[in-house]
Amino acid sequence: MRVPSGSNMAELITRGEVLVVASMATLYVHDVPDDLYERLRREARDSRRSISAEAVEILRRALPSPGGASLEDFLETADRMRARHRLPAGAPTAAELIRGDRDR
Repeated sequence: MRVPSGSNMAELITRGEVLVVASMATLYVHDVPDDLYERLRREARDSRRSISAEAVEILRRALPSPGGASLEDFLETADRMRARHRLPAGAPTAAELIRGDRDR
């Protein structure tokens, strides 16, 4: 089956199944300073992403989505913050702190 030219997304129906084909834009960035590229490379490695995926993630975080942040964006941000700000070993959990406060 052929995908109609000029369409960004087409639904193809084959044997009762729907296959969604989507194309995405390509971004080329020239003249990236070596130190900036190295920081991007390290972030990508630490996040276990490709350099391209890390750059897209940084752009996604930096640019507000139309209509404000979605719940998915909020939860992803919360997960990243939680991962970067781990409590020290042996620190009480929130539940333990609340229980201790109630028991006073």
